[in-house]
Amino acid sequence: MCIEIIGCYAQTELGHGPNVQGLETTATFDSQTDEFVSHSPILTSSKWWPDGLGKVSTHAVVYARLRIDGQDYGVHGFIVQLCSLDDHSSLPGITVGDIGMKFRSGAYNNMENGLLRFDHVRIFRNQMLMCFSQVTREGKYVQSDVPRQLVYGTMVYVQQIIVSEDSCTLSRAVCIATRYSVVRRQFGLENGGPET
Repeated sequence: MCIEIIGCYAQTELGHGPNVQGLETTATFDSQTDEFVSHSPILTSSKWWPDGLGKVSTHAVVYARLRIDGQDYGVHGFIVQLCSLDDHSSLPGITVGDIGMKFRSGAYNNMENGLLRFDHVRIFRNQMLMCFSQVTREGKYVQSDVPRQLVYGTMVYVQQIIVSEDSCTLSRAVCIATRYSVVRRQFGLENGGPET
């Protein structure tokens, strides 16, 4: 069995980490063609750090500022095909690559983390994630009754789990390091005394 579609999550930007409201990538609705035009207007709007993006992923869930007739409707998700499924070459208007070695992070260097930029890339309207809000064929923005805070609930929950698990791992490491430092001796004997 061959996996043809491999996805990644492209939210973080070079200039904006977890600050979702500050994202600069745009998706502007073009009612004439029933498409969104995705664009990375400046360097800091480059998607930065997504796992699996540099070499492996063929598609991405991209978060961008939704614009309709000059009005900004905040950040929304879009499914975007990044490359040809035949030869894995980037599609027109899309720049994708691996960010390379990470500073002082030996463990992270085993992971592929990428960068992504858009130069007026067209995305079909039905590729917008429209569970909580929609854009009609006519370009009308329709928001659901679900409170906006709940949209980010899963992401916040996962971040809380990561912090909780990391604190347990860190407490184990501190315990092991403390025990080890109390009993471990090294260096040579001095005048027949114990090792230091």
